[in-house]
Amino acid sequence: MADAKALPKVGRWLVVVWLVAGALVARAETGGFHVGVAAATDLQRFTYDKSVYLPAAPGDVTNNADTDDGTLWTLGLFAGYRWPLGASGLHLDAEVDVAAHPKRLEGDLPGTGYTWTDTWPEDWWLERDRSYGITVRLGGTFAGGPWGWHVLGGLRRVETEFSVTETGCPGPDLLCPPTPLANFTEEVDRSFNARSLGVGLERSLGERLALQFDVRYTDYKRKSWDRLFDGGVVIIPTELDGRETSAMLRLIWRP
Repeated sequence: MADAKALPKVGRWLVVVWLVAGALVARAETGGFHVGVAAATDLQRFTYDKSVYLPAAPGDVTNNADTDDGTLWTLGLFAGYRWPLGASGLHLDAEVDVAAHPKRLEGDLPGTGYTWTDTWPEDWWLERDRSYGITVRLGGTFAGGPWGWHVLGGLRRVETEFSVTETGCPGPDLLCPPTPLANFTEEVDRSFNARSLGVGLERSLGERLALQFDVRYTDYKRKSWDRLFDGGVVIIPTELDGRETSAMLRLIWRP
């Protein structure tokens, strides 16, 4: 047998986690299919970063950013399968889910001015239309009772709609004032490949029903693209960078 000191640090930590988890479980879990419904409160935070430059005057570049957060919510359906991991008392769950997100995040970009070389002031919002996810859970049951625990990781495809309404001078050669400022609205669809990590508890309500409570952190990663104004006379590099922390309650039924 190899000396434990020869194991990499990560390997030794995995052994410790496995032993502690095994000490906390009371019995082997039965496996099988399950379905359920979920509701979550999401504390979401996004940074919207905007630059402006004119290809005809590449030295004139301005930049402005806005960070906003809000409390949103999620409703979802899921289905999965549980595998007991031998006599260890641990189990592994794999799930797919679909979710709707009725509320949107809103923000205000202050801008730097109203000329065509400025970043114009904007009202913006980001709405999650729907999302799809794959989640894996490793868990077990606490000794002496109906409570269980789990850790989780997952991937999500989040389809969003991003809208801006900006206020600026309607022409590059106009003076504003006396020329009145104009409003311009643009909407684009953007999809994020997000990653989630979390922990949770499970409370058995009998042979077929259970409640789960999850706390998870989701990183939306960074999404960048160029917006074109007036047929490309003005190019607006745009970037969204978001994350959210969710508290989710799930009702599980095992047929």
